[in-house]
Amino acid sequence: MTDPSALFPDNPFDYVPLIRSPRGMGRIPEAKAGTKIAIVGAGCAGLCAAWELMKIGLHPVIYEADKNPDNSPRIGGRAYTYRFPGDPKALAELGAMRIPPAHRTVCHYMDRFGIDYGTPFPNPLVVPTTLYVKGKKYFIPAGGPLPGPIRKAAHAWKKLITPPAEQWASARPDQRARQWQDHVEQFKDAGFYEILKKHGLSKTDMDLFGSLGIGTGGFDSMFPISFLDIFRLAALGWETGQRLVKGGVGQIPESFWNTPCPCRHFGQTSVSALNKGRPLGAVTQIQTRPGEKIAVTDIRGQTASYEAVILTCSHRALEMGIKINRDAFSEEVWTAIQNIHMIQSGKIFIRTRQAFWKDLPPESTLNCTITDEAVRGTYLFDFEDTASGVICLSYTWEDSAAKLHGLGERELLDKSLDILKTIYGRDLISDQVEEVKTIFWEQEKGYHGAFKLNYPGQYEDQTALFLQSRPKSPEAANGVFLAGESASFAGGWIEGALQSGLDAAMAVVRKLGGEIFTT
Repeated sequence: MTDPSALFPDNPFDYVPLIRSPRGMGRIPEAKAGTKIAIVGAGCAGLCAAWELMKIGLHPVIYEADKNPDNSPRIGGRAYTYRFPGDPKALAELGAMRIPPAHRTVCHYMDRFGIDYGTPFPNPLVVPTTLYVKGKKYFIPAGGPLPGPIRKAAHAWKKLITPPAEQWASARPDQRARQWQDHVEQFKDAGFYEILKKHGLSKTDMDLFGSLGIGTGGFDSMFPISFLDIFRLAALGWETGQRLVKGGVGQIPESFWNTPCPCRHFGQTSVSALNKGRPLGAVTQIQTRPGEKIAVTDIRGQTASYEAVILTCSHRALEMGIKINRDAFSEEVWTAIQNIHMIQSGKIFIRTRQAFWKDLPPESTLNCTITDEAVRGTYLFDFEDTASGVICLSYTWEDSAAKLHGLGERELLDKSLDILKTIYGRDLISDQVEEVKTIFWEQEKGYHGAFKLNYPGQYEDQTALFLQSRPKSPEAANGVFLAGESASFAGGWIEGALQSGLDAAMAVVRKLGGEIFTT
């Protein structure tokens, strides 16, 4: 039996038995075999849904707006592993980059596809870390004790988060739903900063804690966010033990796209093969009419009809890029689509000739660096099969990302190097730089942000998006189902994207009169 603590409390459904079954996730009527289902978005949610629907005999047709440099549709969405042109073995994770072992669905698929995620992610404190706050520099060895002022702030956070987290974790399985709902009512309308202040953290504590965060870097950019979203990831351990995906996170969507498997209607095939090797282009319009199939029009002006559509693109695209009739969704869902908060996020990467920091003493050279300066978080990566190193010079969220928008790529590079020179007292990096890659997800066409985290007061909006694919939802009859991490309670995580894709796939099976195998 699955340990309930491994399940998401807002969605305590165990997806692993569903996707582990050799029979597939369900059964469709024989007359529906080969039916084409439109899936808008070739990221993790859409391709997971496509792979599972293909296995039971449906034909997923993939649409994707994002482009590769050769102008072909790009596979992966925000699971985007960038390979530097000068050395394709040197990787930069432009989007998702850390996998918590607690996320059982994504770990199951990575095991299924033979993806190696056995290496700890080089998070602050996991590796030697330099903390530079308020003009003072602290060196923290891997796993070492925190400096006095930082330790005080960390203790204040632990004192706040431990009692309610332990209260939920120790509750009997039959009491957990009620216990979690108590936390929802307590925290859903309160901001992160408000709760910290209410529990006695001083301004100094909050400045220091905000810079270091809870294990993955600065969280002060998240102070306006609903405390429930922060509590969820802390209480469930999503910020601890995170893993690095060897060869890149992009292998997950690529595996859904390329991996052949036995399919009831098609025999041995893959999602890629069913789509003739590439997705169709961007969707510009979706039209639903009672009793009729759903009309999907792409950027070429070609319209095709489908019995069901799964929308995994950014919900912002439904406002800004895709024309869809108002009655396709309930007013509650439209309100949620318009209101749900998308986090801004930016990264500045360089490829270096060598991972030079590996051969120097940690105290005297570049480390994972967390600071209140403009770069905020700096992470170091080396690889087994190339001498090149990759440095994420800057990883920023929200206002910290927005303040960098006015700079060009060269200016961003120079600013980052100048800040790190100040921190370390000398320029350690400039003569090693070979290539640069920057990304700000809110500026990427079709994305409108990096991931979803709710503001206080948006829990009901989140619930409307989560329930949208359920059998009793007003949208169930229309056959247009939302997926993607924004439709889950897990903002910004691949696990939430996969779960939402599976929810939408189950909704499609029910819409076609099929059966879901629940055991």
